[in-house]
Amino acid sequence: MTANRTMPQYETTLRELVTKWFGVRDAPNLRISRLHCPGVDCGCVQAELTTSARPLVILFFRHRAGCWRLFPPSRARR
Repeated sequence: MTANRTMPQYETTLRELVTKWFGVRDAPNLRISRLHCPGVDCGCVQAELTTSARPLVILFFRHRAGCWRLFPPSRARR
């Protein structure tokens, strides 16, 4: 049996964030698109879930450390 290790917060993967915000059940209905966001040189991804009411869209930003966040890297926020 292996120990359950929690990833440090700075190493959050995109898959973990998408699962956290949308859940596993919604995965088949998600559309993931890579975007070009001015001022963000490390990456930006849009996750869109189409629901009967309206689409739900969340942008995820990759930071230089390799982690993914809901906010852009500090240089892009200036």
